[in-house]
Amino acid sequence: MQSSVELWQKNLHRARQARDLVFDYALGTSLVALLPIAGYYSLRLLLVLFLLAKMCRDIGKVWQFPRGQDLLAIAGNIFGAIGAVITASVVWVILLAIGIWVPYFDSFKGFAGLFTLTWMLGQSTNQYYANGAAKQPSR
Repeated sequence: MQSSVELWQKNLHRARQARDLVFDYALGTSLVALLPIAGYYSLRLLLVLFLLAKMCRDIGKVWQFPRGQDLLAIAGNIFGAIGAVITASVVWVILLAIGIWVPYFDSFKGFAGLFTLTWMLGQSTNQYYANGAAKQPSR
């Protein structure tokens, strides 16, 4: 039987691990946008989608895939993913617009958009699994 302090420390450690994992994946996916390979956009998109799916799976592995999330947590994860796509699109458009006046910023629109997408999707997934872990004190 774990005390509540030990459980809190374990969950805090898991949250830190997941946050670091999300940052690593966000950097990795955003660097894919900077690859100097012209034309292979479909290949890059598949690579990014693979990395996003792997990130979500790895976050679940950190939290040991808890079950029992309520409907609100499931809806929050779905809306978090939708919000991540919308926010990443807005970041991309903003840097595209700034790139009209300062061409240097135009080259980083993919980098910033993918970083935002990955970061927000990872945080949403982390919150989803953390919600389930809070309900299962035996893990």
